[in-house]
Amino acid sequence: MATDLISSLILVIRNFVLLIFSPYKTMRKISLEKDYYQLLIISGLVFLYFKFIYFLRDKPYPATLIFLFFLFNFLLTTSFFYLINKFFNSKKNETSFFSYIFTFCYTLFPTLIWFLSTSMLYIFLPPPRTFSNLGKGFSIFFIAYSLSLLIWKLILVYLAVRFSSRQTFFRVFYMIILYLIWFIPYSIFLYQFKLFRIPFI
Repeated sequence: MATDLISSLILVIRNFVLLIFSPYKTMRKISLEKDYYQLLIISGLVFLYFKFIYFLRDKPYPATLIFLFFLFNFLLTTSFFYLINKFFNSKKNETSFFSYIFTFCYTLFPTLIWFLSTSMLYIFLPPPRTFSNLGKGFSIFFIAYSLSLLIWKLILVYLAVRFSSRQTFFRVFYMIILYLIWFIPYSIFLYQFKLFRIPFI
């Protein structure tokens, strides 16, 4: 088991690096994955983040509860795309639910990096921040950094849906639009209950 975990960890690191430089080919391979230890490792990283942020800031809910709610949101998202795709798909082109689990699990890396980096900034550069030239320069850098991660995230989400569903560009785009129609109001609902200011998904 230890050997399997180590080999899976190496695969996770390898896939993470390749998703930066070659996301198309890498996500295609990930959609065919069967190594479930990789899912355990990535979800473990997310759990550690929630534990870290719980001790960093005052939170109304325990870290474990927030993590369980994240898992619920994650399964809700993957189930949505899987069921919508079943509606579009013919019986000859059946897709695996675990393909969505694997691909969407890897789309969490930009999210995890952004949330972790903002948390670290909260420690080393806490608000309020000044309006000096240095402060403005930092703000510009942070916006550019956030946008680059957002673009990477959008690319990975598109590829995750594309390779897991095996649909065309326009159908994938349509599925994502349908997802956003209910997900945006749902995010506002989560914000009202102080579960997530920005949904971790």
